[in-house]
Amino acid sequence: MNKKVIFKLEYGGLGDHLFYSALPRMLKEQGLAEKVYLSDQSNFRNPQIFDLIWKNNPYLDGISDQPPTPLQDNPASKQTKIVNLIFEKFGITSEQEIPVEVYPKLEVNPALEDNYIDLNYVSFVGAFSWLDKIGVYRQYPNHVIVNPDRLTRWLLPKRKMIFTKSLLEYAHLINAATSFITLASGGATLAAALNKPSTIYYGYGQNTVFHHEMHRYVQVGGNHIFRRRLARFYEKRNSRRLKRSRNK
Repeated sequence: MNKKVIFKLEYGGLGDHLFYSALPRMLKEQGLAEKVYLSDQSNFRNPQIFDLIWKNNPYLDGISDQPPTPLQDNPASKQTKIVNLIFEKFGITSEQEIPVEVYPKLEVNPALEDNYIDLNYVSFVGAFSWLDKIGVYRQYPNHVIVNPDRLTRWLLPKRKMIFTKSLLEYAHLINAATSFITLASGGATLAAALNKPSTIYYGYGQNTVFHHEMHRYVQVGGNHIFRRRLARFYEKRNSRRLKRSRNK
């Protein structure tokens, strides 16, 4: 075997990269590749994503400037999880949800042990409004709010808050959390990579293909006409963002 696989990430978010994190390992373990490279055409919303996910991945052989390996979609796929759908294009199938992972494994920092809640997001998480955000924060008065925005700080001035200075620091915080609550976005996928079962909120309209089996998911609101319209508005807004963004 002397097969080289080069994979490209079109979307540059934290969760997007984590979806591919086990690919180099599984390609090699299943004898589908001898060398695995990340395409230099891949997008990164934050350069720290590379340091957290790929820099220390022992199964990744580096960055390649060659064209990505051609893939073939399976329109008849029965996979129900985004990672499984992605890996199927590379010839990897599983009846179980394929894991996401980070290297090296983080040690728990006792000084960070606490209950945390992070309701920040960039991509589409369904019909989840700013009012929903404040409502969820108020449901968990004993949780430390992670990286709150200015309006949250103004409305909840007595709450305990914490600000992380880097993605690695954010990962250490999740890893040490006694309880972690977040949205169905990058934070939820990072918690899955750290094997930290969490409570995840989302709104009507988000595809459950992005949900991880280890977490407990809670949908905010119902599926009435207001939520359906709100979901369409947020989805269109996210589509416009992706079109304008260089790193999606």
